[in-house]
Amino acid sequence: MSSYFTFAITLTVAYIIYYAVNIVRDLYGKKGDGKTEEETFDLGPVDTTEESIDVSENETGFSVGGEKYDTDTETAAAPETSDGDKEEEEAAQTRFERLKAKAEARMEAGPPYLSDAFAAEDLYKAMISKGRLENRPELEWKPVKDKL
Repeated sequence: MSSYFTFAITLTVAYIIYYAVNIVRDLYGKKGDGKTEEETFDLGPVDTTEESIDVSENETGFSVGGEKYDTDTETAAAPETSDGDKEEEEAAQTRFERLKAKAEARMEAGPPYLSDAFAAEDLYKAMISKGRLENRPELEWKPVKDKL
């Protein structure tokens, strides 16, 4: 028998004995109280009575219990719409319309892409019939060779 098999058998027997000892110790060993150190830590007496605290709000601040707190508030000024803003919006709108017309002109000049698209079922039928379908033009197949 080679040295590797001797080592493997010895290690397996050692693991079986080790785990058997741990299982027996868990089953029949001394039972603890089950508390960890965190659970046994004493925080002292805890007051469980509930106190109600009055909180109220007013225009200048708020009050908690008997204490009053003032807050600084600034009134936000409503943005004024001037003629300049309206002119800028109109200028932006005309620029947008001009760019949109230029893009649409380019799109119309281009060739249609996938104008006769195949659905999954039609493509499957075309693959089975080697590119020939009854109401459609014949497909040109270019097989891909694996380079593995």
